[in-house]
Amino acid sequence: MKLSRILENSGIKHSGADPDITAVINDSRLAGPGALFFALPGAKTDGANFMRQALEKGASAVISGVEAPPELCAAYPAAVFFKAVDLPAALSKTASNFYGHPSSRLKVFGITGTKGKTTTAYLLESILRLAGSRPGVIGTIDYRVDGRVLAQASNTTPLAHTLQELLAKMVAADALTAVLEISSHALALGRADDVDLDCAVFTNLQRDHLDFHKDRESYFQAKARLFDLLERSPKNEKCAVINADDERAPWLIKRLKGKVKTLTFGIENGADFRAGGVEVLESMTRFTLKAGAEVLPVKLSLLGRHNIYNALAAIAAAAAGGYNLRAAIDGVEALANVPGRLERVDLGQPFTVFVDYAHTDAALENVLSNLRLMPHGRIITVFGCGGDRDRTKRGPMGAVSCSLSDLAIVTSDNPRTEDPAQIFSDIEKGIAGKFANYEIIPDRKTAIAKAVAAAEKGDIILIAGKGHETYQVLKDRTIHFSDTEEAAAAIKEKQGA
Repeated sequence: MKLSRILENSGIKHSGADPDITAVINDSRLAGPGALFFALPGAKTDGANFMRQALEKGASAVISGVEAPPELCAAYPAAVFFKAVDLPAALSKTASNFYGHPSSRLKVFGITGTKGKTTTAYLLESILRLAGSRPGVIGTIDYRVDGRVLAQASNTTPLAHTLQELLAKMVAADALTAVLEISSHALALGRADDVDLDCAVFTNLQRDHLDFHKDRESYFQAKARLFDLLERSPKNEKCAVINADDERAPWLIKRLKGKVKTLTFGIENGADFRAGGVEVLESMTRFTLKAGAEVLPVKLSLLGRHNIYNALAAIAAAAAGGYNLRAAIDGVEALANVPGRLERVDLGQPFTVFVDYAHTDAALENVLSNLRLMPHGRIITVFGCGGDRDRTKRGPMGAVSCSLSDLAIVTSDNPRTEDPAQIFSDIEKGIAGKFANYEIIPDRKTAIAKAVAAAEKGDIILIAGKGHETYQVLKDRTIHFSDTEEAAAAIKEKQGA
């Protein structure tokens, strides 16, 4: 595709040479003949420092936020250089142009919120697959189409050019629908600005990512950008789906009134899709769905009250997309589990072990509150807090774990470049002098083994924070680490003993 076509409506004025572009990249190591290299600024390095490397590998054009050095222009006279005032916006638009605006050929569901994005995406995917829509999914765990994994997820919502490439692959695979988890980071950084949405879902708002957004209001406004994207989408019959029980719902509903059709879901407040008769059992969750004049029973394999919200969100989104209510219920009932979301590790042991991704105080409180509703002896919680992330949630996470568990074991999560001792100190600020039912075991493998060794018949162990992840990020390296695998190994050792 000619460079001039790729730059249409991107805010970059094109003149001069018009080479054929074969790829849109931001990693100079991937450059080759015909590549368009975006020199994006990063947290640790600036892509502008790698323009020469991209050109050496054959890149035909470079777009950066700074003027190209004259000596670089002289050394590569055949290359084309541009300066973009808004680099992320330019990347989003050019990527959509390059891949042929793939979202225009899909029915696209975008999901945002602090909690529940991944599970809601899995539930909606299950509905769409049963309906024969061959859905593509872009989310926290992986990127897939019709159940086939395209790649493991590097970000919940990847950079704009990767996002558009994945959507194009879905179109090529004859997908009819796409389900996107859209994070607050992605919304703030414009990664999904050129995705044409049919439906936008808001699950809830809790405290998280304040290291990036600085305060809760900024965090919410980033989430709310999803509905700006919905409003300006050229699609017909667009719909917003909003959690009526969230304190931010009235603001969103009022803002969208008269602009976009809105459907609500909830348990406590009046909603278009409302759950009653809630039962949280040891092996299932049941409720009665009330939608208009219809009253239908729903039985989930997923455990916990929070998964009722996720199921309601998926059912409402499916209804917004024109799918039959009965088919939507069949779809949510068909989903057996979600990796790392209250995922049970069962080797026949007389106690229960769950692995969950809960990594905020609100998420941890939600999961533990649900576990306390189940028959149990003691609850043992293993958790940690990620390094180089929001420090304000560490003390509250400790307090929640100790108050809702019989024993809390504090351990490492992904410490990254932070000293684990500092992370433990921050956690202890919320529990020292207030609780005595905790201990600190820095090594996560040892902590999990200790929890399993201490468990007795009827106890519940919750291993929280990392969920589906199969790695641990340390200061100088990333190692393979799976909470599920470590729990299974500890159970086998205990059974053997």
